Amino acid sequence: MPAAWIRLMKHYPEVLRTALRSDDGDLADGTVSRVELQVSWKDVVALNHEVRKSLILDPNNEEFHWPQQLLVIGETDEGDYFCLDTTSEHAGVLQFKHLEVEYDELTESLDEFVEMLIESYVTDRESESSES
Repeated sequence: MPAAWIRLMKHYPEVLRTALRSDDGDLADGTVSRVELQVSWKDVVALNHEVRKSLILDPNNEEFHWPQQLLVIGETDEGDYFCLDTTSEHAGVLQFKHLEVEYDELTESLDEFVEMLIESYVTDRESESSES
């Protein structure tokens, strides 16, 4: 496991633990800690097991096998996954795009990914609510 991931799991930001995914405060969409950046080791293991046992077809209808070095740390509600490269070939967070069956580097580090989530789900919403 990447050291940055272990450190994050030990010191998971409280604001993300409780940050709602919904703009309107609806609890049905859950929290960031249950979707985009899993807080539970058990959920991370389950998510990784899921992607490794699922049949994924690429755009050419060829079978795609999940790379062993990629650790899924969260997902989107659209079927994409956020992952880390355990070999450190890629230092940042990768986003697996399921329709294209490809990876994009989303951030240059795990810390930057955490900051992006805080900005999106906490800071920007606090700013919007104070402007209202």
